[in-house]
Amino acid sequence: MLFWVIAAILTLGASLAVLLPLAASAKGASSSGEHDLEVYRDQLSELDRDAARGLIQPAEAAEARAEIARRILRLDNAGTAGGANPGRASITARLVATVAVLAVPLVSWGLYVQLGSPDLPSQPLS
Repeated sequence: MLFWVIAAILTLGASLAVLLPLAASAKGASSSGEHDLEVYRDQLSELDRDAARGLIQPAEAAEARAEIARRILRLDNAGTAGGANPGRASITARLVATVAVLAVPLVSWGLYVQLGSPDLPSQPLS
């Protein structure tokens, strides 16, 4: 009986170790695009400071501004393309992972009950 209690605790711990990060990733996933946009804004302000100090040439500053603007537009286009149903793929992936994590111990226990011998007494220690 002690074996089954320990096995259940270990199975529960392993399942929680996989499921808790899945639940936490749902909260932080939406802010990724916002974080990228803030990084690009910081790059633009740093570029303006460097240009004002004369550390880079005006032509190089214009090229760098254009590149940062392209990245912002690419980020905006990626957000618009996924904007139809942005969380749907994430929800589906988390649901599939949750079902898989829960199914593995349940299926293995079911197979053991069908194919194994759970009713045999423990063997005595020699």
